[in-house]
Amino acid sequence: MGGGQPMHMQRAEMVLRDARHHLDLWLEVADARAPASSRLPRLRHLLAQVEGALVLTHVDQADRTALEAWKAVLPEPSFFVNARQTAPATLRRWLMDHMGRPPLRIFVAGLPNVGKSTLINRLAGARVAPVGARAGVTRAETWVRRGDLAILDLPGILPRKPGVMAAALGLVPEGQYDPAEVAMAVLERLPAAAARYGIDVDQTVSLEAVAESQHLFSRGGVPNLERAAAKVLQDLRTGRIAPAQLEWPDAE
Repeated sequence: MGGGQPMHMQRAEMVLRDARHHLDLWLEVADARAPASSRLPRLRHLLAQVEGALVLTHVDQADRTALEAWKAVLPEPSFFVNARQTAPATLRRWLMDHMGRPPLRIFVAGLPNVGKSTLINRLAGARVAPVGARAGVTRAETWVRRGDLAILDLPGILPRKPGVMAAALGLVPEGQYDPAEVAMAVLERLPAAAARYGIDVDQTVSLEAVAESQHLFSRGGVPNLERAAAKVLQDLRTGRIAPAQLEWPDAE
């Protein structure tokens, strides 16, 4: 999976290097459906002198058994939230426990479209950060001040080699992955996805089978694999395939 970082993402990393000396805390936002692929491997190195925590979103679309297994292996502290609802009291308490002289300066980090801006809005209690359904909505650094909190929102930082599961969840900008390859990985990883499209356990899992079950044909009755791949990825990202646990700790 190729690509590299767009310029606004490269700038985000440079801004972070400069801002880290003025931060009190950082929060890394990742996706509970793929806790390994949706993380930033270099973040803890960049912010080694600053205390931080991991926040996993989309818990409502993840597998509960998998979440319990992940809790045993993820770094402390870790918080599991549905960022579309109010930020949990445990996270708010952790932030307030670190309150010195206001404002508490927090950096919220994560891959593009992982839910950073949504979490910021919940912490702030108002819509102060842009939210969108595609990767790369936030394109410039912004300090958000609400009450005793000052939150730094940066464009999502993309790893040099983002994983297939991150692409499946829409955390990689379009054009940097092959939708057909990623959709097939989802079908192979998630039995629930295959079942959704009427693919029997003894039937070969393929985009052709998805296209036929969803009546996605090109001229001449040829299965449209491009539309089938788009259908699988859209259903995953919008929660129509749930639970959708793409990664388990004992398999990563």
